[in-house]
Amino acid sequence: MSRIFGCSILCLLVAAAGCGGGGATGGVPVYEVTGTVTMAGAPLGDAVVSFAPEDGQPTATGRTKEDGSFFLTTYSYGDGAAEGKFKVLVSKTVMANASSDDDAHGDDYEAGSDHSGGGAAGEAQMVPPNYNDKDQTPLSVEVKKDGDNNFELVIQ
Repeated sequence: MSRIFGCSILCLLVAAAGCGGGGATGGVPVYEVTGTVTMAGAPLGDAVVSFAPEDGQPTATGRTKEDGSFFLTTYSYGDGAAEGKFKVLVSKTVMANASSDDDAHGDDYEAGSDHSGGGAAGEAQMVPPNYNDKDQTPLSVEVKKDGDNNFELVIQ
């Protein structure tokens, strides 16, 4: 079997495994979830927001817009998150060379150095690393079936 054919089959299997949703397909029901992320009093745009389950439900993810607002996806784009308690993970990685924020970090800041303890060379994590660790993040929420699932997430 050729390498390209094998990769194609693998991609199809992964895509098929990811297809599905709540209700009739056997997934748990999900509810619309929105919110905003701020850091240092300003909206945090282009950050990844993940709701990591505490009760065995599926993970939901989203990306913030320039104004810090986000919505979550579990099965299909924008469908929301399952009911239950979640730890919230937030990360934002930027290319160190592309950032003009170096002056804001002070004289000891080294562009391109790994400030997060992870990531590729030339990338910098803009959010403190504990916000991207399920065991250390101070952010937690509860998605409710009949609740207002709009969360204000503040990065300290």
